[in-house]
Amino acid sequence: MPKMQRIANLSSLSMDETQGYLKAADGDELTAAYALACDRNSLAGSDEPPDDTEVHHALYLMRRARGLEAPSYDSVRLMIKGRAA
Repeated sequence: MPKMQRIANLSSLSMDETQGYLKAADGDELTAAYALACDRNSLAGSDEPPDDTEVHHALYLMRRARGLEAPSYDSVRLMIKGRAA
């Protein structure tokens, strides 16, 4: 069964959408950001998995929607590398 897309557009993210991604990821921000980046790629017509930059941007959008400080690109890359190890 295809994955249901949860976002309405590529440029913004609501608090409800953010909470939906976090809930689906059991509160794990990086997992939620990866899922959001996948959905954004799909909406853009791509079936490619997201790269580090796309995951960083997704996490930025999620944190902005919640009024939190934006993550640095380097910190996100380190989190992704830590998961891969």
